[in-house]
Amino acid sequence: MFKFLCFRKMTTEEKRKLGVGLSTLSSEDLNKALEIIAEDNPGFQATDEVVDLDLDAQSESTLWKLKFFVKRALENQGKNSARKADDNLKRKREIICEALVKSAAKKRNKKLPVS
Repeated sequence: MFKFLCFRKMTTEEKRKLGVGLSTLSSEDLNKALEIIAEDNPGFQATDEVVDLDLDAQSESTLWKLKFFVKRALENQGKNSARKADDNLKRKREIICEALVKSAAKKRNKKLPVS
């Protein structure tokens, strides 16, 4: 059985946003995006450090696959960034608490001079 999917034409603004999204991907996710392009476009070569990508030359199905991939990848990057920020904040709190405990212990152990 054949599945026929019809994709509406992506607007210029959507393509612009897709380009911005692609430029903010991690290198790992960018490689995956280039693989998506290569799947539908066997002549596409992404072996150079700098790749020229003409979004207007891509099929609508490729553009939509990229859009959905970029959306998921950026959401995951955002979640990971938030998690890292939360972990950093927890670690800073731990360091401050440890410093306060050490300072309090030093004050307790410090002998006052006898007059």
